[in-house]
Amino acid sequence: MISTNLFSVLRATCVIGVFAAALALTAFDASAAKRRAGHAPAPAAAQPRLIARPTPFSSGPLAATAPPGWAVQTQPKVEHQTFYDLVNDGGTIVLRARADGSASSLRHGMFVDPKQTPVMRWRWRTERMLQGADLTDSDRDDQVARIYVYFERSEDAMTLKERARFKLGRARHGKQQLSAALCYVWDNRHPVDSIHESAETPFVALVVAANGDTPLGKWVSFKRDVTEDYRRAFNTDPKRIIGVAVSVDTDGTGETATTWFGDIDFVPATQR
Repeated sequence: MISTNLFSVLRATCVIGVFAAALALTAFDASAAKRRAGHAPAPAAAQPRLIARPTPFSSGPLAATAPPGWAVQTQPKVEHQTFYDLVNDGGTIVLRARADGSASSLRHGMFVDPKQTPVMRWRWRTERMLQGADLTDSDRDDQVARIYVYFERSEDAMTLKERARFKLGRARHGKQQLSAALCYVWDNRHPVDSIHESAETPFVALVVAANGDTPLGKWVSFKRDVTEDYRRAFNTDPKRIIGVAVSVDTDGTGETATTWFGDIDFVPATQR
């Protein structure tokens, strides 16, 4: 039998244990109540990544011309159009563009604040360079790959020279949306990072993102700060982005080219 003294010790120990557990539970409940009432900070939540993008090519559907939101834009007086379709490339859906003495583009409208997401990211792949192209010659200004970024532009802010150029461009090419554009090109001869004025379209600056030294037959990824490039091209800060377009153009040279495009997006400079 357990002695009276030993029984007393065991009973006291149990009472102390129960009391300590009750205090711990009360403290936990109070802490939780403070968090619910805003008196104590809740565990930090992961901040969402800021990103803007046109409908991704990877969203499909396979064999379609392009995902919803993209539309083919033809060019006046160009008889043959570049053919676009969505294909499987290593388990990912990408856009394929095939040009044979042809020209047209795929355009997607969107609104992007370049102050928040100035860095455009994309990837592309092509098999061969054009031999007779020259972006400084309006009769031969073809490229195996182009990505346009369109910006709002105010006619009130134009100089007299710019207004004259805009009216001339409208007379040549028909009704145009009032915008300025950066056109990132895969050129055949000019240095990477050089900027050139379009030979025929007003308010378009051609930025050489890749050239003949860029590897052929494999995917190449790029990141460009469109705000920095816009300042270099137009000596002013850009307004908001209103659209993007992709294109393969060979109507001037009459050559053939096939290029694949991956998804395009815009992210903050800190996420590049």
